[in-house]
Amino acid sequence: MVNFQAINSRWKRAHPGVPKTTNIHPGALEVTGLAQKMKAGDAVIEMLRQEGVSHMFGIVGSSFLDILDPLYDRDDIQFIGVRHEQGAALMADGYSRISGKPSVCLVTNGPGVLNLTYGIGSAYVAHSPVVVLAPSASRSHQHRDSTQEFDQVALFKPITKASFAINKIERLPDALRHAFRVATSGKMGPVMIDIPRDLLPGAEVELDLLTPDAYRPGQTRSRGDQGLIDKAAYVLSAAQRPVILAGGGVQWSAAGEEVCRMAELTGAAIVTSYGRADAVPNDHPNYLGHLGRLGSAEGIESIRQADTILAVGTRLSQSTTFYDNRFIPADAKIVQIEIDPEEIGRNYPVTVGIEGDAKAVMEGLLEKVREQEPKPNQQWVTEIGDWAARRTARLDDEGKDNSNPIKPQRAYAELRKVMPRDAIIALDAGLAPNYGQDRLNYYEPRSLITSLDLGGLGFSFPAAIGAKFAAPDRPVINFNGDGGFLFNAQEFSTAVHYNLPLVTVVMNNGIWGSEKAYQRYAFDERYVGADVTNPRYDKYAEIFGGAGFYVERPEDIGNALTEALNCGKPSIIEIPTDPDEMPRPARLAEVQAPPQS
Repeated sequence: MVNFQAINSRWKRAHPGVPKTTNIHPGALEVTGLAQKMKAGDAVIEMLRQEGVSHMFGIVGSSFLDILDPLYDRDDIQFIGVRHEQGAALMADGYSRISGKPSVCLVTNGPGVLNLTYGIGSAYVAHSPVVVLAPSASRSHQHRDSTQEFDQVALFKPITKASFAINKIERLPDALRHAFRVATSGKMGPVMIDIPRDLLPGAEVELDLLTPDAYRPGQTRSRGDQGLIDKAAYVLSAAQRPVILAGGGVQWSAAGEEVCRMAELTGAAIVTSYGRADAVPNDHPNYLGHLGRLGSAEGIESIRQADTILAVGTRLSQSTTFYDNRFIPADAKIVQIEIDPEEIGRNYPVTVGIEGDAKAVMEGLLEKVREQEPKPNQQWVTEIGDWAARRTARLDDEGKDNSNPIKPQRAYAELRKVMPRDAIIALDAGLAPNYGQDRLNYYEPRSLITSLDLGGLGFSFPAAIGAKFAAPDRPVINFNGDGGFLFNAQEFSTAVHYNLPLVTVVMNNGIWGSEKAYQRYAFDERYVGADVTNPRYDKYAEIFGGAGFYVERPEDIGNALTEALNCGKPSIIEIPTDPDEMPRPARLAEVQAPPQS
């Protein structure tokens, strides 16, 4: 541990006018510039504390015990031991998405680091500031095909903002500062530091006790170019059929309020990009749902008719737009606000492109649009209201379907009735979970996490665990298909170990639904490898010490969720669902052979 008593004494000698009662302690953020020699592992933990890190995710390993040991007698940073490193990375991703803060993965070299790649890829796609501390082979063993040795830096370069190694212990403080500087700046994302395992044991470093604002920018928000904002305001004020497309930048910068105010000012419809349905409160009268796979029919129809699209914090990705004009009209004017300038105009030509933070730019844009005194097209406003009413009626009608086995749409209708307003929802990839994007309501910021463009199965359950650590007072519910849940089902042990009362819903149809749909529509129902055999997932929960619920009647689903939320332990609700419910895939053309000429 850091010798804060010695630091206090040195500081008082250097500041004789300061009363003797002034002390420096681990929570004193005003302390900067005071060097202290300490063990390398202590230095790592102290720097993580300064960065506000409260949770580290991983599996104990001999290559980093010097970092773990200082945690023995402190409770401000908790090491969360998991059952598979993939789970650790996904938990860190989920934690950062909900908290908005950096998280840390700490695993052993070789196979432990390899197992992180899917989860760190998920964090990269989601722009989550996850810092990976990755031990590697000892320096004298490197480049000799030694035990658990491979090029970890090269492996992580495509899925991180930065991936680098250190080979001198005195560079450790600078390396950590650089990692957090990169992870939290601009469009955030993961960073990996490769630390040879022989660097830490017995080593000491000289650590300057700097607060983060001494070595990286504060949380400033780029407000965008004023001339471009003026131009965008003119375009929006003249729009007759405006639609606002809110993306991940709205989530990260908490710009939902500004989006709603702009919609009210201009008479615009609001739709969200794929996986970002929580960007705005879903009960706003102008909200029409999300775009992309299994998207809202009403939201899709509105943007098809748009003459002007305000794309806020979105790169207009494939999962949202399919890179064609099935949703985005070719003749629509697009005003795109993006923090990453490389994304502006990348997928669709823009009328105005503004580089900047979504919230900060929207604040300035609102001011300029007000000056224009726009007159919303009342016919368009009426049409938005009609679409919103049709969407509500459609979802209500799905709640009347009494099919047996249960259709996922009916299951979500029942769940929607009792879902807590402040719930955090994690949706896995796959068919059944994807229905939840448009069929559950999201009211609070940071309420929805999905696998986004990565589209990886096994995401939602460990991500939900990370979310629960980030927001222990909010209910957390994750949705899985029967196939996807087993990717990381071992982490139910982690949830039980840390007594995390989160709810897991498994919709069990006994198939790989998304892929079987392709075989149905493109390969004449020639099914190969599309069916699976499953255990009883409610019993699986009970074996580990959690609570299990098995629901075969749709009218019992709401009661099961209420009981699970109140049981005080990790739980699984298994819902057998209709294996024949397979809608036509949105990307069907990509697996079909072109017609013969």
